[in-house]
Amino acid sequence: MINLANATTALGESVMSDKDLSVYISGFKQKGFTPSINWYRNLNRNWHLLGEVSPIVHQKTLMVYGEKDVIPPLPNIKEFVPNIDVKTLDTGHWMQEEKPEELNQMILQWLEK
Repeated sequence: MINLANATTALGESVMSDKDLSVYISGFKQKGFTPSINWYRNLNRNWHLLGEVSPIVHQKTLMVYGEKDVIPPLPNIKEFVPNIDVKTLDTGHWMQEEKPEELNQMILQWLEK
């Protein structure tokens, strides 16, 4: 991921139109980036608050990975989410922007089961 942060030119095609991007720019101009990163700033506190909570998710779960995502799939996810269906899409990290219809169909088909 550091390579992405250090890149001086885009490493691929934009996943957002200029109109979509302007919504984010407008929001960040109004509120800054602070609200978006507060979850990460609070990780240590959350870790302590949730220290006694079981890490196992027992609910049926759908996990969709982007095949081109720089964040790799968790190899042992079934240890923590035993009732998981793992699917992939030919996308990067922002699949809801890259292939919204395909993702929506995948979710709807999973919910029908």
